[in-house]
Amino acid sequence: MPPSGFSQKAINGLLDFVRANYETIAEQYSGTDLSEQEFLEKTSGELEKQVSGVLAERFPNSERLNGGIQGLTTFVAECYRDLAQEISTGQDKYQRPVIDGKAIQKELNQIGDYLGKFKL
Repeated sequence: MPPSGFSQKAINGLLDFVRANYETIAEQYSGTDLSEQEFLEKTSGELEKQVSGVLAERFPNSERLNGGIQGLTTFVAECYRDLAQEISTGQDKYQRPVIDGKAIQKELNQIGDYLGKFKL
């Protein structure tokens, strides 16, 4: 059972946030020579470094805010790393195939399906 603050709207908002991040990296990936797995691994590390640098510079005295933003960054970076690992193994945790070059789009499709079906 999710905490009481996790309403349908809140969960959908988090999923929209993740989808927006995947849409952004899908656009960035289309212009690279890297495999999708390499791109996801590289992007996850760069995202964490970039956010840490921006937070330290812009909000040096705001530990709570920085921690929250860093938490969202970790969430997204770990999603990327998990997808890279699924590409490596060739399947997700439900034994569905995950193909390099099509994995990000698969995630976007699944997020869209989940948003359409998910109910608290």
